[in-house]
Amino acid sequence: MDFSLTSEQQDLRAAVRDVAADRCSPGRLREIIDAHEAYDADLWRLVAGELGLVGVAISEEHGGFGGSFVEAAVVIEQAGAALLPVPLLTGIVAAVAIDRGAPEVASDVLPPIATGKRTAALVVAPDVVFDDEELGGIARHVLDGERAETFVVAEPGGLWLVDRDDDGLDIVGAPSFDLTRRQATLWFGGVYVRQIGDAAASAAAVDLLRVALAVESIGAARHCLEATVDYLKTRQQFGKPIGSFQALQHRVADLAVDLEAATSTAYYAAWTAAASPTELPVVAPLAKSVCTEAAYRIAAETIQLHGGIGFTWEHDAHLYFKRATANRLLLGDSHEQRRLVADRARLHVGMHLKDIPDRA
Repeated sequence: MDFSLTSEQQDLRAAVRDVAADRCSPGRLREIIDAHEAYDADLWRLVAGELGLVGVAISEEHGGFGGSFVEAAVVIEQAGAALLPVPLLTGIVAAVAIDRGAPEVASDVLPPIATGKRTAALVVAPDVVFDDEELGGIARHVLDGERAETFVVAEPGGLWLVDRDDDGLDIVGAPSFDLTRRQATLWFGGVYVRQIGDAAASAAAVDLLRVALAVESIGAARHCLEATVDYLKTRQQFGKPIGSFQALQHRVADLAVDLEAATSTAYYAAWTAAASPTELPVVAPLAKSVCTEAAYRIAAETIQLHGGIGFTWEHDAHLYFKRATANRLLLGDSHEQRRLVADRARLHVGMHLKDIPDRA
């Protein structure tokens, strides 16, 4: 399989990277964090309103660009590399879930989401239940849920659409370990909802979020590795760049191998989300496990390889380490993701090779 990007995808990646460099410098990101917002309204108007990036994987009839989830992955990766303080990842995933749902709902709801006039978030709600046309229960750790105006609620029995102003919905936002992204807790006290998908659609939406987190993680990891290599080239010790020391070269080479393996895994998952949905239940948790673990290791090594400066509040390494840590834990850690892979692929502990079904 060819994992190289098309010229259009390369142009898209360059455009997002340029916007990030121009409008989300480290200094600007610090200003947003210091304001305890984790949200840049001007940047959101640019990326969602003017560039229409939320709609990159939405069909044209619903106001999007008509791209696939691979194009969405390109955008999410570059947003992760810059830690863009906007609800782009959650908006893209929620929009794609709506686009794949009930057509009559999508045609009404998606156009303002695609243009950034309304923000959307996917709510993973294993403890929420649907009963008598209403939702009840609690959903925790909802990414960017504090600002979202439209919620796509994925509970075990189905996929539902909830408006922020609906009676019975209470939202409590709070800062998270990741200073560049806030989370929220949602209480559903008998909220009347519209269904946009069944249990299979709900599971697929959660898997899309797994893939998005995987892709975002490799974006953050790639930034960390590039920053580390630049530092090793310029930091002098004993009269020479410390990057010339063989021990450090070996450590960085190992990280580069981890990153490239994770990148291939993430983009295969994105291709699966776009073109091979039958593989998604296995590939999505696999990608989430591989990519978030790689990002966590690379971010941790970034701190170590920067020496004393890497441990300080003034350096950005801790911001990337916190994003990597948060992504690693969301939807379950790597052990949970691997358990899902085994269950969904029917590979159980203690199973002998002769017991594995022949899939030839």
